[in-house]
Parts: sequence; structure tokens; C-alpha cells
Amino acid sequence: EGILPAALEMMDRNIIAAVEPVLHAGFPLDAGAILLIEVDGLEEQTREDADVIDAICRDRHSAREVRVAVEAADRERLWAARKSSIGALGRLYPNYYVLDGVVPRTKISQVLAQVYIIADNHELAVANVFHAGDGNLHPNLLFDAREPGAVERVLACGVELMRLCVDA
Repeated sequence: EGILPAALEMMDRNIIAAVEPVLHAGFPLDAGAILLIEVDGLEEQTREDADVIDAICRDRHSAREVRVAVEAADRERLWAARKSSIGALGRLYPNYYVLDGVVPRTKISQVLAQVYIIADNHELAVANVFHAGDGNLHPNLLFDAREPGAVERVLACGVELMRLCVDA
């Protein structure tokens, strides 16, 4: 629709499970993922953009819920959750390995589906938080380094995930 968001950030269910109990941003714990979309500009224009984005999310992509942060405190709480998301993973596992790959935006959903499959094949949990607006993925492989073979599985999985991104 010609709207260029100032930010477009995705957090999956594992990230939500890590941050919500601590920061109480209002994220639904049963959601598969959330997408933070920020628009900036003059107040009237941002209101119009938010209405168009709401319709896109609901009508074209079947979003079950769309929330608009009107107050600065609401916005700050949402961004605090995003900014602390990787650090909060320590609540779930003692170790995590952050990967950084880039894929075409049009292939994000396909690649993300494969990320979960690959991690599962290596018997690893994965938490995804990334910049959906530019296709910059950050799968975080969750593990316990004290478990025999865990580090080797993480490294092998990391190689496979980066190959996936390059291939995309």
C-alpha cells in the first residue's frame, strides 16, 4: 500500500515466553508470533497508516488481534520487550547461540518454517526474533552446554541454518 514502516520486528512464541512473564508487555502467550510495526510522521498520517496496516494484518493475513500503542508508555513497553528479548532467553535455557542471516523478504515465511524443522532435526529448541522489514533473521539456538554433544549439535545446526539463508 506504499507505507514504509519505521520498524517491522517479529518475535516468535519462544521469545514471547521469555519476555512476557518479566516485562508484561501484553503479548498473548498462546500466539505463534507477534509482529511489531511502527510508523512515524505527523499524527494524522500515522493514524491513517495504522488504519491501513490494521486492515492488511486482519483482512489479508488473518491476524487474530491488532493493537495500537497510542500512549508513549505502551510503545516503550513493547520496545523494551523487543530489545531485551535475546537476553531474556536465559530464563528458558542456560545457553543460546545467536545466528545472523539475511534472506529476501518474500522468502521469510518459507525460510522460517525450515528453521524450525532444521532445529528440530538437531534436537534443539530455537527462538526467533528478527527484523522482518529487511529480511535479517536471528534464530537463537537454545541449549545446555553441560549436556554431552550439545555444542556440536548447535554448531552443525548453525551451519545448516546459514546455508539455508544463503540458498534463499
